[in-house]
Amino acid sequence: MVPVYFKHYPSSETFNRALGYAYDALVHAGVAFDANAAWKALTERISQGIYMGEGLLLPHTRIAGLKTPLMAFAVCPAGFSGIAVRNNDLAQFLCVLLSPAESATAHTQVIASMAKLLLDPEWKKKALAADSDEAVKLLF
Repeated sequence: MVPVYFKHYPSSETFNRALGYAYDALVHAGVAFDANAAWKALTERISQGIYMGEGLLLPHTRIAGLKTPLMAFAVCPAGFSGIAVRNNDLAQFLCVLLSPAESATAHTQVIASMAKLLLDPEWKKKALAADSDEAVKLLF
């Protein structure tokens, strides 16, 4: 899946700020969904923990009536701050995912594809070496 939003942060960035920009991009992606209900569901998911390992923060939720998954992706080699991670890991990747509630398959396929990318050492190396939003976009 290709994200609708790509961002490279050249220095450390707070998770909340990065999440806000990513979510705003999803809201304005031209796909109709209830933004307030989606935000409420997303923040509930965040409270349950969103660190997936391999440096990935994955705030995600399923949205009733959404026709297609929406994803925003950001890279911050210096790390996102202000969010709990395990084992003092460095959270360097943010993937915000909204998926159709009616399709568990779509949801799990996108999550699996992100995991596959982050488990590929070459892709991860390229992602961390990206130096612009356009360079992040080219990863996909």
